[in-house]
Amino acid sequence: MNRVLAICLAMTSVAACSKPTELASSANGKGSITVAAAPKNTPPPEIPAEELAAIAAEQGDAAPADPTTEAAPDSTPSGPATVTDYRASVANQIGALPAVGDAAALAAAFADWRARAAAAPGAFEAGQQQLGADAQEYNPSDAELVAAESGDRLSAALQGADEATRTAVAAAIGDSTSYRRFDFRRVDVAGSGRFVYASAPREARLPL
Repeated sequence: MNRVLAICLAMTSVAACSKPTELASSANGKGSITVAAAPKNTPPPEIPAEELAAIAAEQGDAAPADPTTEAAPDSTPSGPATVTDYRASVANQIGALPAVGDAAALAAAFADWRARAAAAPGAFEAGQQQLGADAQEYNPSDAELVAAESGDRLSAALQGADEATRTAVAAAIGDSTSYRRFDFRRVDVAGSGRFVYASAPREARLPL
């Protein structure tokens, strides 16, 4: 991978190049918004000196890009953001979840991922407001993201399910029917690019 591209990916911290999906979390997306560029004197994210030297070696004497220049349009979808837009690294775990049509398998997956999420919660962190973030942004763990998707799918599977299915699901997941879910929003920052953020955890309950 070109070293310049690697640095850009490290600075954005989120992946927003996924193709449109049919994730349950698609319903959670808040669409796209555009915010003003950061104030003129806002310092850019720090890049290690050795990486800057490597970039300079690759580019020769080329002038550095002007950070105030508006980013060129790209082909990234502008519709609702999904969990894999927010964090592409969980795509394999998300893809391995059972389909909505298999409530029994989903219940087992949900119970497993909910336990993992409880053991490895995320945390609030200071947000990069110059990049469209809130002052405090919640950084969910991978397990929380997968558990939320499995919960959303299981909730969809239970809509209109027969009594036998509902009884089997209840037995598989135990006494608690609650789980934590997330909304996702995509933000276009003039001159800086596109970023995706997660909401704070939202309490949800399976329809049992």
